[in-house]
Amino acid sequence: MPGRDGERSGTGVSLERHIRAAFTERLGYKAAALFFALVLWFVVSAEEPTEELVPVRLEAAYDTARVLTSTRPVIRALVAGRARDLIKLYDTPPVVRRAITDDAPDSIAVDLRPADVYIPPDVDAIVRDVQPRTLVLVFDVMTSRRVPVTSGVRFAGDSSGSRSIRQFAARFVPDSVTVTGPRRAVNAVEWIRTAEQTITVRDSGEFVVPLDVSALAAGVTVRPAEVKLVLHHAPIARLSRDSARLTALKPR
Repeated sequence: MPGRDGERSGTGVSLERHIRAAFTERLGYKAAALFFALVLWFVVSAEEPTEELVPVRLEAAYDTARVLTSTRPVIRALVAGRARDLIKLYDTPPVVRRAITDDAPDSIAVDLRPADVYIPPDVDAIVRDVQPRTLVLVFDVMTSRRVPVTSGVRFAGDSSGSRSIRQFAARFVPDSVTVTGPRRAVNAVEWIRTAEQTITVRDSGEFVVPLDVSALAAGVTVRPAEVKLVLHHAPIARLSRDSARLTALKPR
């Protein structure tokens, strides 16, 4: 019995010594072995064939008069190749290129195939699939057109009462302006109204009147942004006709 206890005691001490040695002795050699083992694992893994879904960039070429109004689509391609090649695709993503002609409609359905996905030449990989198979691109075409200027001006007579408002003729210079923007928004504009203000009529003259663009849709611009209101005293023979023109300039 004493012998057996001694054997057990010696075995326990030996096991403890081996465990301690594993964590404390020759650490440099063991770290180097672990490092090379990891490197070997990475090298072997990089050469293993695999498949991954990688992002694809859309390059759509179209006329500068077009504006893409739909959300830019998210395209992914299922690519097969070595792991080390597929990693490169995250720095230089594959590309789908499309040219949109000038006569294309505002809404365009674009069909995609794996062959449409361009892989960089330094990447040895094959495109198995592309998602989605169909893209819908919605554009708005920029356009310009002339629209008339209408009045938001109110007229007040001279307090001296020397001349009546009806003795003056009035006109806007220019009497129409250029509206530019997305085609749908521009086509909805029938006229451009001047800003509301009151002008006291004393004598012939010119008044700069800004245009009211607050109701226009986003992306629509108007040139010029202001017009001249030209007032002049009309001869007696023209009072009837010119006073009618002055009345026509009153706010709608």
